[in-house]
Amino acid sequence: MNVAIPKLNNIVAPCFEVAKAFEIVEIKNNKAVSSRTVDCPSGEGFRRVRLLHLHDIETVICSGIKEFYRNQLSAMGITVIPNINDSVEQAIIRFIANELPVYENDIVRSQEKYDVSHDDLISWARELFETNGYTVTDNLSKNTFLLDLIAEIQCPLCKKSIRVAVCCGGHTYRPDQEIKEFHHSVKSLYNVRAFIYTDSPQIAKSCGEYGIEFISPGMIDLIKESSAEMDVPIFSGPIEGHDKINLRGKQTGENSRTG
Repeated sequence: MNVAIPKLNNIVAPCFEVAKAFEIVEIKNNKAVSSRTVDCPSGEGFRRVRLLHLHDIETVICSGIKEFYRNQLSAMGITVIPNINDSVEQAIIRFIANELPVYENDIVRSQEKYDVSHDDLISWARELFETNGYTVTDNLSKNTFLLDLIAEIQCPLCKKSIRVAVCCGGHTYRPDQEIKEFHHSVKSLYNVRAFIYTDSPQIAKSCGEYGIEFISPGMIDLIKESSAEMDVPIFSGPIEGHDKINLRGKQTGENSRTG
């Protein structure tokens, strides 16, 4: 099995989200058989989650970790052992000896709002759209500061461009106000509007009231399953200015209900 430890010099790094390097240790038959350092200079927590997934990590030993990223790792089947303040070497020794605390690999739920940076949400959104075939550019206009990204893809029916306005929550401390302002600032300029934020039924409801697609990192598995069956990846709702797509989507939905 592969175990990862975010590190600062030779000790367990105090914060998972900003650790500049990970020690990845392969363990076989209760022995550490290999060890290597993998650098992660980026300041994004999502980049670290992706990195561990790429290296087939099964367990993460760390000190501090935000609830949001712990849940992301748990959802990927990676066990997280937090609150460890040893040296990297001692942490591995204790892990092999079964001396570290055992935690259930469950999604942690709390009443607190997830503390996820705006930059992290932008990074996640960019990767989501690009991996689903969209061309993504930054919004360089100062007139619409709530517009973070512009994603474009060709309509499979009319071959015209479908333009998506993407707002990642976190500009202010009032997501509901952000949604309202985002709606008014880009309403007539794009075919689809998407608001990216962590899971929240209330925010999803606010988006629905303004005809904005709500997308959360917690929805990634659902997006992967459904995008393959969609004419326009990611989006299930109406695409403004593309009546043929909307009509076909409506007919598909009716057929699935009657079938």
